[in-house]
Amino acid sequence: MDRGAWRRHAWWVGVPATVAGFGAWAALADDKTGWTVISAAAAGVVGGFGPTVADRLAAKRETRRQREDALRGVTSAELPESVAWLLHPGQAVVDFLGRGWVLRRLESWTTDPGAVAVRLLTGAGGVGKTRLAREFADRLPGWRCEWIHPGAEERTAALIASGDVPERLLVVVDYAETRDRAGVAALVCAAQRATGVRVLLIARGAGLWWETLSAAYPQQAQLLDAVTGRSQVVELPARIEESAPDEIVALAARDFAAHLGRPVPAVEPRDRPADTPVLRLHAEALLTVLDGKPRHGRYDVLTEVLGHEARYWRSAARRAGLLAADDPASDALLRQVAGVAALLGADGPAVSPLGTAGSPSPDEVAGLVRRVPALTDAEPDRVARYAAWLADLYPATDGTGLGVVQPDLLAETLAVRVLRDYPAADRARVFAGLTMAQAVRALTVLGRARTHQADAAALIETALGVDVPRMVEAVLQVGVQFPGVFTPGAVRLLADADIDLGWAQEIAVLVPYPSVELGRLAVALTSRIVAGFTPDTPPDAQAYWMDMHAVRLAEVGRRTEALTTSQEAVNLRRELTTTNRDTNLANLAASLNNHALQLAEAGRRTEALTTSQEAVNLRRELTTTNRDTYLPNLATSLNNHALRLAQTGRHTEALDASQEAVNLQRELTTTNRDAHLPHLALSLNNHAGRLAEAGRHAEALTTSREAVDLRRELTTTNRDAHLPDLAMSLWNVGYVGLKVGSVTEEVIASTAEGVRYFDELAAAEPAAFEEHRQAARRNLDELRRAAGGTEVNEPLRDAEG
Repeated sequence: MDRGAWRRHAWWVGVPATVAGFGAWAALADDKTGWTVISAAAAGVVGGFGPTVADRLAAKRETRRQREDALRGVTSAELPESVAWLLHPGQAVVDFLGRGWVLRRLESWTTDPGAVAVRLLTGAGGVGKTRLAREFADRLPGWRCEWIHPGAEERTAALIASGDVPERLLVVVDYAETRDRAGVAALVCAAQRATGVRVLLIARGAGLWWETLSAAYPQQAQLLDAVTGRSQVVELPARIEESAPDEIVALAARDFAAHLGRPVPAVEPRDRPADTPVLRLHAEALLTVLDGKPRHGRYDVLTEVLGHEARYWRSAARRAGLLAADDPASDALLRQVAGVAALLGADGPAVSPLGTAGSPSPDEVAGLVRRVPALTDAEPDRVARYAAWLADLYPATDGTGLGVVQPDLLAETLAVRVLRDYPAADRARVFAGLTMAQAVRALTVLGRARTHQADAAALIETALGVDVPRMVEAVLQVGVQFPGVFTPGAVRLLADADIDLGWAQEIAVLVPYPSVELGRLAVALTSRIVAGFTPDTPPDAQAYWMDMHAVRLAEVGRRTEALTTSQEAVNLRRELTTTNRDTNLANLAASLNNHALQLAEAGRRTEALTTSQEAVNLRRELTTTNRDTYLPNLATSLNNHALRLAQTGRHTEALDASQEAVNLQRELTTTNRDAHLPHLALSLNNHAGRLAEAGRHAEALTTSREAVDLRRELTTTNRDAHLPDLAMSLWNVGYVGLKVGSVTEEVIASTAEGVRYFDELAAAEPAAFEEHRQAARRNLDELRRAAGGTEVNEPLRDAEG
């Protein structure tokens, strides 16, 4: 398809909304939508003229097909300028094949009026997610399908909530993991409340971004918790069960040959892995057609496709006045500009009130061109010509921003290969001074490329080190999509980077708590903040950051440092209350509450009890003047104090304190369930232990199970934050079971599940979870011995939330 055809296609994109009478949708849907709606509308118009017009059109099409078939054998058809575009799912050059079970599952979802309104389609890059979604939409008679572009999620949600939508509407959101999570959450909630609306999200995986969706939209967290579980995820494997890889390549070669007007080549039978992504099989077929002969041996099909794509870059450059003649140096420069664009992109102006975003300005594209080292100091006119060439090279696949080579695997391959070939200093220049959007995109592209490009890991290290503050901010956005990929490097670089402490303070409070993935990043930030105190730093500021640093140190298992730091915070708070008690009393109570926990972890239980009692007393005093504000804090302190009492053998008092904590937390959840549910689960978990110690066996097991149920619910929305708590509650079921003498299969299974989670957690953070893992394993062993009749003599460690 030439550029003019792309422009004509873009003009028609707006027509379906006009024909259907839903003008607002034209501002929300990207250029993946439209043709099915136009075809339906056109069919309605043609039908009004009766069968004569339809027959005449059909006859013309048949005559044209016969003429093309006759010419195909005697002429040499011109190759399309962009061969990569032939692989784009929107072109549908190759007939759709297989995936029957997925299509049936999705079709039954749309026909079930009681089904949850959202589905998440996941799969690795190149397995055909977008093409499958298109096929699915085409198979829904009577449904309107809209593909929503980035930035339009909240506007789409508002349109759905208004009721100004078709009777049956399918909304598709591609690259859902990269979208604004609050917007996606709002869209899901609106669809769930509407009638006849379905939302299909497409992403490479259902990771923490999916599990934490409710955290991004707390006003509807409970609804999101109910509709975004694992049962809503449809995983698309690479393998197409209905066809072997050899057959897929042969059929694709047939379709590419027909599209290009070339003879159908022979496809070499060979041992192609069954799980080869369909995009790679199609790329092999396309290369076979372009070369006119079977492919032999091992080769990188994506790199070879990019080699063919270079012809398109050259021809477009000649039209733009960039090339007078082909030469290797010019080819390399074009490749670099296209590669840097694939890595960084350009997003265009801010989203408008209608939820739309336009194309980037010439200055933005020129700035992208200047990131190519050979063009950094080029004359403005030369840069402007490269910018015009780049802006006109590809259509934006989502209707916004700068279009780059597609499909995604090609863009990722090109970006990595271009960067890999640069000297180290030139690589650094590409990453210097990025906007936030460019930094996020660069890390996303490189993070995805790691699965198929070995050089991507080294490039990630370079990217993180060029502008540490900017990249740390980007890691906060993309880190949970790529666990263990970006955070370790960011933490290491933060230790020595030249950073502004004011910036560090702003970013530290943005790190979610708790977070297995990002907790280490928070410690790196608070460490720099605390180390940067000067004699002029106000004592209240020092105490605040000491408190936060202690909590973060404990989160990653650095208990000794956490205890020392929390003691310093308490000392500072006490000093402040001597001069202004009313202002600083609440902060002192918070510091004491945290310090009691650190003392208990260090085995200093008597001191921990005294400290927690003081925290409870202060918070009771505060509730007498402002109950609504300080009641949650009192409930937290009572829960912790109950544990301190139990650890020192004062079980009756411990039971009373934990019961009061549970009562207060239940009261709080009646007004704001989402905010207080984790705290209720914590209080129930610990109260079960107190009930078991008091001999109230049935209540203890019931309470323990309730804690597990609540924490399991919480992990469906934020696994990263709540998995440690769920593991603890599952372990606590075993503790209670032993305590009350009820060693059932359920109790053993719960404890075994907790052990599996502790194994996972300890592998990621040994210092924080190894001790718990070993204790849980000992508990499981004792349960199994007890089930076999062996007496249990050793007491078990109490399971704290």
